[in-house]
Amino acid sequence: MREAKYISVDGIRTHYHEAGDQHRGKKPTILLLHSAEFGGCAEFTWEYNLPVLAQHFHVLAPDHLGFGLTDKVFDFNDQFGRRIGHIRRFIEIMETGPVHIMGSSMSGGLCLMVAARSQPDWPLKSVTCCCGGGESPDNDARKVLNSYDGTAEHMRRIVDTMFVNKAWGASEEYVARRVEMANLPGAWEATAVARFKAPFRGASARTERDQINYAHIKFPTLVFAGRHDPLRAPGYTDGFVPQIPRCDLHVFENAGHMGNIECAEEFNARVLAFLNQVD
Repeated sequence: MREAKYISVDGIRTHYHEAGDQHRGKKPTILLLHSAEFGGCAEFTWEYNLPVLAQHFHVLAPDHLGFGLTDKVFDFNDQFGRRIGHIRRFIEIMETGPVHIMGSSMSGGLCLMVAARSQPDWPLKSVTCCCGGGESPDNDARKVLNSYDGTAEHMRRIVDTMFVNKAWGASEEYVARRVEMANLPGAWEATAVARFKAPFRGASARTERDQINYAHIKFPTLVFAGRHDPLRAPGYTDGFVPQIPRCDLHVFENAGHMGNIECAEEFNARVLAFLNQVD
């Protein structure tokens, strides 16, 4: 990853990575949006993809509100609307023009939701969703991710849940890096708060994220899924990929929930081929 940079987005100190031709407008921009597990950030999600993509495109990878090194902000009224608005203003301030948007996990679903709107909030050229979209079952694997207690042991369980190859969780250095990010002041709170629900509110009503009209997505779309993803039901992409008019599906045969990390070369080659078709 390149040197850390910061920019103020409407008073929010926003951390991001930038690589590739930085004469914006000279090359199309790829905007990379990271996953939302405890310690999730642009650095961890995209460190094996950004350098390769930057050989061909201008690439930006910001940390979402509350994540990574961006200010620890959470909107109790509209958490996803606030995140979408933050990214919209980031794009405007960076003056990128239309972007190829790529989202992992939570951000993948967010990208599909924005793309399906009658007036998308972001200026899109294409959409890539990695291990996001569709329904997210409340299973044992998700409980591991949602209950982080701040210890290296629990972070190792999270990594082992997301990856098929246990070498990731066995790496003390890799686990320690994730613990350091997850335990920054305010980081645990900003991530955990999204899981809170007042006991008197009862069952939540279906939200926009639960009822995306995928048929309305008019942009070229590429969806990645991990064959062994424990955070999604087997074959979950069958429920939405066929609805997207211009959509390709790529399944990582040897990955769980983090295919762009675990199968980085496969991801990089496939996504570059897709983007070459778009342009």
